[in-house]
Order: sequence, then structure tokens, then C-alpha cells
Amino acid sequence: MRKGIAWVIGICWFVFAIGMGGFGFIVSAIENAAPEVGVPGFETPTTPTPGEGVPTPASDLQQTDVFVGTPVPPGFEAIDSLTTDITIRPNGDLAVVETIAYDFADLPRHGIYRKIPVRYHYDDTYDRIYPIEDIQVSGSPGTPTQLETGTEGPYLFLKIGDADRVISGVHTYEITYVVRGALNSFEEWDELYWNVVGDQWQVPIRAAHATVRLAQGEITAVRCFAGPTGSTSSCEVAQIADPPTSASFSQTGLPAYSGMTVVVAFPKGAVSTTGPILDERWSARRAFSLSALTVGLATGLLALGTALVGVLLWTQGRDRRHHAAYVGGSPPPPPGAPGPDPASDRVPLFDGEPAPVEYRPPDGILPGQLGTLVDETANPLDVTATVLDFAVRAKLRIEEIPKKGWFGKTDWNLVKLTDDRSDLRAYERRLFNALFEGRDAVKISDLKNTFHSDMAKVQDDLYDDMVAQGWFPRRPDKVRTHWGLIGGIVLVVGVGLTVLAAWRTTLGIIPLGIAVTGLILMLTARFMPHRTPAGTAMLRRVRGFERFMQTAETERMQFAEEENIFAKYLPYAIVFDLVDKWAAAFQGMGEDPTESTAYFYSAAHAFDAAAFTSAMDDFTTTTSGTLVSTPSSSGSSGFSGGGSGGGGGGGGGGSW
Repeated sequence: MRKGIAWVIGICWFVFAIGMGGFGFIVSAIENAAPEVGVPGFETPTTPTPGEGVPTPASDLQQTDVFVGTPVPPGFEAIDSLTTDITIRPNGDLAVVETIAYDFADLPRHGIYRKIPVRYHYDDTYDRIYPIEDIQVSGSPGTPTQLETGTEGPYLFLKIGDADRVISGVHTYEITYVVRGALNSFEEWDELYWNVVGDQWQVPIRAAHATVRLAQGEITAVRCFAGPTGSTSSCEVAQIADPPTSASFSQTGLPAYSGMTVVVAFPKGAVSTTGPILDERWSARRAFSLSALTVGLATGLLALGTALVGVLLWTQGRDRRHHAAYVGGSPPPPPGAPGPDPASDRVPLFDGEPAPVEYRPPDGILPGQLGTLVDETANPLDVTATVLDFAVRAKLRIEEIPKKGWFGKTDWNLVKLTDDRSDLRAYERRLFNALFEGRDAVKISDLKNTFHSDMAKVQDDLYDDMVAQGWFPRRPDKVRTHWGLIGGIVLVVGVGLTVLAAWRTTLGIIPLGIAVTGLILMLTARFMPHRTPAGTAMLRRVRGFERFMQTAETERMQFAEEENIFAKYLPYAIVFDLVDKWAAAFQGMGEDPTESTAYFYSAAHAFDAAAFTSAMDDFTTTTSGTLVSTPSSSGSSGFSGGGSGGGGGGGGGGSW
């Protein structure tokens, strides 16, 4: 038990230490290996995107030749014209009016949709966001303008039209909205860098126009880029009006998935605020930040939790023994009797004194009781040993049924020899009744998939018997369940706090100490049951009896005066896993194992130590597995399966 506890706690600490030391490296490796995912249309711009630490103001970027558009013949679905009017308000907001003359041609459609990017990657910590407000839609006569809004990844999604109405031909839509935080600020001027035509339109655009107005101040410089994403080709028209309070831009023949981006510079002071508006982006690296503080607190919580579990293991899981004055001597006097205090204390951690040899089962302890007392668990093996004990006590006979054919399996027939159950304990009586309910014989194979519910009741009775004997203060299985449940609750709380901390802060690593503490408690719950002083004294005597069976040599057999000792102690040998040694000890002895086993176990071959050991192993393994077997459930199967586009705004759309 001490070794088991040490291994469990040691493994948990090792995993935690490795996890703490390598967590940052693993997260970093995963994030570095993952492809950079940005807003569609902005994945690999050749010019800086807004807010990403622009090294050069977009108004200073060099342009190449004018973009040459592609004419769009009539009769095809296209945008006849897309006109964008932007007013830069004194507070820095953009008042945007988009007028879209959409040619559906002869195609039956319900309307259009518009996708406007509202979130961009800013740096390793933040996203830049563009809050959009006051959205309104109007249209030309006969144009349905019902509006549905939503989000689709980093986009604001606008769905305009009527699902119950089909339209065709040219229809004009006017979309107005206000954008905050769209401007960029530099040391000597402020700037609008904006995609007036996004590069996500699925249809070509015959003509695009844009006007940028400054509510106060004067425009000092402009640029305009046109073409597919990353293009540095200039627009056909990019000019400042006179007076320089507005600028106009134009481009014809934009193919599908091409856009137009404008850059407008103006002196500082023209607006009160610019941007960016930043939103901290969640990442595993930040959520589980490793620092002296976080690692120290996490380790401290785990150390405290481990210490608490250790205290619980000492106070709850240590066996009790009679006061040291009575260890190895006579039983202590009853409470209230004169003399030394009969109170119990805990068994020391390093109580390594060997138990004295016992040459018979102490106080007539039964095999099932012995097995449950030793490992605190009512195992199927303990029940199987009880079945063999029934045979030894002439309650039933075991008849070996040889296997047939190469692929056959040995079976056993249990034949009831008596109906007398008066000397059976509660768990034995339940087992005997379940085996022979309404029958005088049963094959082990016939119990497959049918005995498991009776088996569970027998195991329950065995646990109750442990308490009735006074060997445990509470049923060991319920103690394990109790502390396992508490550990599970602590684990869930720790995981919940970890998720919450990782979601809202950079301290996600700290509550992991609580979660690991819960895991340690769950894993060590198996060590929480403890024996009473009577149980500890009986266990000591049982260990002495085990020593006898382990060293059952010829010279020791003179101390065993009972007749038929080989058969009587055989069930105990099964529990101790000493059948081979026990059988080998009787070869060449005065007692004939063949005679001592014939009355309860019949086989087609004469007694042979090796053969009998193999038969007992087969019987034990098969019976233990059969008694707990359950029917397999059936289930169903399934089959499973700075250039164009470099600014804020943009996006695109199409028809539906």
C-alpha cells in the first residue's frame, strides 16, 4: 500500500512537472506549426494591413501602373456600379453609404448579401475590431430590402431581400452604416486606409466609384489601389477636389474577387480619435502564461493539495491497531476495564515486523473473507474460491468436462450434494442459492452473461460481512466511492476554474494545481479504507498463514494434524495464488492428493501436480470471468464521415 501511494503521487507530480516545464514549448510549437489564419482576402498581403505595426504610412507607398479592367458584357450577372461615399466625422467615425446597382440578368434571385470584415489580426496579443452601428437599407422601387444581420467568423453578415419573392434585372440597394476606430494615426498626420470595394465579391463590377469627405480640415494626400488581393496597381482616378475637403476615386472592369482600396491622409487635429480599437485575442500561450508567479502559485496549490491528500491518507487510510501494549500479546481488555488504555492507534508507515507463522486458517476464516480482508476488495476470485470451498466442504461436486476438438474449451459441471445451508454465512448462502436455484446441477458455461446481477449481490454481502466481523468500520467499496467522488468534484472544480481563468485571464496554469490534486485524490481513493484493530490483528495472522503455505515443505507438514489438509486449504491457495506450490508440496507425502480431491473434483485423468495445478488455474480463470460476464450490447453503425485589399472594411457579397 505504501508503495502504491508513493507511485501514484510520484507519477502525478512527475506529469505535472513535465507539463509545467514543457507547456509553453508545446503551445508555442503547436501555434508556430499551425498555418496563419486571417480574414479571407487578407491572408498574404504585399502591403501592411491596418493595425499590424505599419512600417510605412500607406499614403507613402509606391504605386505601379494603372490597373487595366476587364469589360463585362451585358446579359451576365454583375454589379453595374458600386458607389461608396465616406464621411470622416470630427469624432473619427466613418459615415458610410454604399450604393449597389446589382444586375441579376435573367437569373431568379431573392436579393443580395454583404460581408463586411469587422475583425483583423493586430499582433500576437490583440485583434483590431471595427464596430459597425446604425445599419439601414433602402432600395429602388420594386426592390425588397428586408434585412437580416449576423456574424460569420470575422465578418458582419447582411442578408438583404425577400425569401418569398423572386426578382431579376437591375436593382439598386443603398446600405448605410457607421464605423468606429477605422483611422490610423502617425506622428505628423492621420490617415484612412479603407477597402471601398472588397475583394470578396463573387461577381464582376463594371464600375466602382468612391468619395471620401472630411468634415473638418483638408486632405493632403491620396492613393488608390485596384485589382486582386495584394495588387499595387493604381486606380484609373484618384484625385483631391478643390477645395481639398474631399477626394474621388474610380475604376472600371473589376473582375470577381478584385477590389479597390483608397488611402486618404489629413493633418492631425482634424479628428478627435482615430483608432485602433483592440480586443485581446485568446491564445493558449497567453491563457496559460508561464511566469515565476503563475508557476509558483500552481506548484504551491499542488503542494498544498498533495499535503492535504497525504493528511487524509494518514488520518483516514491508515489501518488501526490495538495500543502498542497489546500488539503481539493477548487481546486488549474491554472498554472500562482496569489497566492500560485499550485505545487504538494507527499502524506505523514502516511496520515491517514479519507475522508469526500460522498453520491453519486463523479463527476459521473462510477463503472469501480472507481474500476480501487482504486486498479490501471482494474480487471475483474470492467468490470462485468460495465455490471451490463448497466442494471441499461436500456441498457440491465439480465435474470436469473435457474439451472437444481442437478449438473446444474445458467446461465444468457443478452438482449439488446437499440442501443444508445452516452453516453458511449470508454471502455464501446467497451464492449457493443463486447457483442452484430450481436445479440440482449447472454448467459453468450456462452461467455466462446471466449470473452478473447475482454476483454483484454476493460481493455486496461480502463487504457487509467485513463490517459484521468487525474488521472494517465501513464497507471498503463505499469508502473508495466516497473519496473518489470527492476527488472527482475537486477535479471538475479545478478544470472549471482552469477554463474560466484561461478564458478571461492569463492565469490558466494556476488552477491546474487544484485539478491535479483532485486527480491524485481519485487515484488514491483506493487506499482510503482502513481496518479496525480487530481487522489489523486478523490480517497479521492471515499473513502468517500465507507464510506457512508459501513454505509448505515436508518438515513443516508435521504441524498440520488435520486430515485432508490438502483439499481443505486448496481454496486458500487459490486466493493466495499458491496452487502450484501447494500441490507440489504434497508429492511424495503420506497423504494421497488423489484421494483427498476425488470426492469433490472428478477428472478423466489421475492426479498429477502439474495437471491439477493447470486445471485449477483454468477453473479459477474461467469461473471468475463467467460469473461477472454481461451480454454485449448491440449498436448501430454510421458512416462519417498595401495594395488592394490591404485596408479596413471591404469584404464582398453576392446574390441569393
